[in-house]
Amino acid sequence: MSAAMEKLGIPCWHSFRLLSTNFPDNEMWQEAIDRKFFGKGDPFGRAEFDQLLHGFGAISSDTPAIAFSEDLIAAYPEAKVVLVERNIDSWYQSYMTAIIENMFHPVSSVLYHLDRSFIHVIGKVQRTTVEGWLGIKSKEDAEHLAKQRYREYYALIRKITPPDRLLEFKLEQGWAPLCEFLGKPIPDEPFPHLNDQTWFDEKVKLLITRQAKALLAKAFYPTTVAFAAVVVWYAVRK
Repeated sequence: MSAAMEKLGIPCWHSFRLLSTNFPDNEMWQEAIDRKFFGKGDPFGRAEFDQLLHGFGAISSDTPAIAFSEDLIAAYPEAKVVLVERNIDSWYQSYMTAIIENMFHPVSSVLYHLDRSFIHVIGKVQRTTVEGWLGIKSKEDAEHLAKQRYREYYALIRKITPPDRLLEFKLEQGWAPLCEFLGKPIPDEPFPHLNDQTWFDEKVKLLITRQAKALLAKAFYPTTVAFAAVVVWYAVRK
C-alpha cells in the first residue's frame, strides 16, 4: 500500500524510514511508546504526531505507527482510513516469519545488546511496541496471541472510524476504489503488488550483516573479533 500511495503522489510513512532517513525519529517514537503503554507521561496528541509525521500524507500500518491507530484517527478527524484485511492465516505466516522470527532470533538478540547506537535503538522501538501493544514478549507469546490481536485490531478500527472516512480495500481490486475514495486520478500503470515478506527479509538480512561488519571493524579484542565474524557468517548464510 505504501508503494500505491507514493504512486498517487502521497508521501507515505513506512517503518523502514526509521532505519535510514528518519532514524533520529526513533527517540520520539520511543517516548510515544513509553507514554502510551508504560505510563511515563500523557499520550501523544496531534502536536506531537505532527512532529513525527511532518512531510507525510499517509501512514503505513506497521510498527510502531500501527499501535497508535486509535490515537491517530482521533488526532486527525479529517483523515481517511484505508483498511486492508488479509487472510488471517496468510498474514500470520508472514508476520511470524518477517517480524517475530527476526525480532527474537539469537543473532538479532545478541546484536541488540552489542550495538547500542543503532540495532538497540530500533530494536527497542520494535520490542516495546510489540510488548506494550500486543502483550508479546517472546515467540511463544506470538504463537498464542497474534491471531487474536489481529482480529481485535480490525474490530477496533471498524468501530472507531466513521463510515464516510473508511474504505475496506482488497489489493486485488486495483486502483479504481482507492482512487475514488481518495479523490485521485487513476494512474496509467498497474497497481503495485510487492512481495512484502521477501522485501522485509532481504532488508533485515542486509541490516544485520552491515551492523555485524561494523562491530567487527570496531572490535579490539580477539574474542570479540571472532564472535563478530561468526555473526556475519551466520547472517549471510541465512
